[in-house]
Amino acid sequence: MYVHPLSFRYHDSLLYLCGSVLLSIGIWMAVDRNFITYMVGTDLYAVAIFMILAGGAIIFAISFLGCCGSITENRCMLFVFFITLCVTFLILLIGGILAGVFRAQIGEAVQDTMAKTLINHYGVDLYERRNRLITDAWDKAQERLQCCAVNTEGWVLYRDTEWFKRFGAYYENTGISARDEDQKPYVPKSCCVKDRFWRLINNEVCQKWRLGPPGSPIDGAINRALYYDGCYDAALKYIRENSGILIGLGISIALLLIVGIFLSFVLIRNLKSEP
Repeated sequence: MYVHPLSFRYHDSLLYLCGSVLLSIGIWMAVDRNFITYMVGTDLYAVAIFMILAGGAIIFAISFLGCCGSITENRCMLFVFFITLCVTFLILLIGGILAGVFRAQIGEAVQDTMAKTLINHYGVDLYERRNRLITDAWDKAQERLQCCAVNTEGWVLYRDTEWFKRFGAYYENTGISARDEDQKPYVPKSCCVKDRFWRLINNEVCQKWRLGPPGSPIDGAINRALYYDGCYDAALKYIRENSGILIGLGISIALLLIVGIFLSFVLIRNLKSEP
C-alpha cells in the first residue's frame, strides 16, 4: 500500500491544529476550572485534565517532527514520530478513562465530603495550605456556579462550620458584642448575588438578613441578594458537562492519532522497500 508524503503532511497539519486546540482547552481548564477538585475531595478530575494537557502538548510538538520526517523522507524521524503517537494515544486513552470514572463516581457520598470540607476547613487557619485551597475553591465555586453551601436552600449548614464559630473573635476590640447575632454574617460574601459589573447588589441583606434567609432559612421573605441553589447540584452539572468535553476531545484526538499511526507505519514501510 502506497501513501503519498503530501497526504501525510496534510494529516500533520490537522494534527497540529487539534493539538493546539486540545492544549488551549487543557490550559484553560487546569488554570481556571480546577477548583472543584478540592471541594469534592478527589484528584481524578485534575489528573484527567493534566494527562490530556500533556497529550495536547506532545501532539503540538510532535506534528513538526512528522512533517519534517515526511519532507526529508527520514525513516528515523518517522519512526520516532510513530512511537510518540502510540504513547500519546495511550496517555489520552487513560485520561479519557479517568474522566469517565470520575463522572461515574459522582453520587450521594460526594455531598458528605463537600459538607465536611466546608464545615472543617473553610475560612479558618488559612496558613495551612489545604484550608487555603479549600476556602479558595468554595469561594470560586459559589461565585462562578452561583450557588451557596452544599444543598439547595441549605444555608444553615454554615452555622455548623468552624468559620461561623470563630467569626465573633473579629469583634473583640470593636466594642460590639461577639455574641450579637445581628453583627455576624450567616454566609460568606461568595454566596451573594452580583450584578453584571461583578458588584454585590446588597451585601448586608445577603449576609445578615433575619426576615428571611439566611437568618431565617425556613420562613420569611425571598432574599434576592442571596444564591438559593446548592453547590452539589451545580457542581454535579458542571463536572458532567466538562467530563463529557474531555471524553469527546480524547476520543476525537485518539481517532486522529490512529490514522497518524497507520499513515506513518505505511510510509516507513514504503521508504524501507525503496531501492
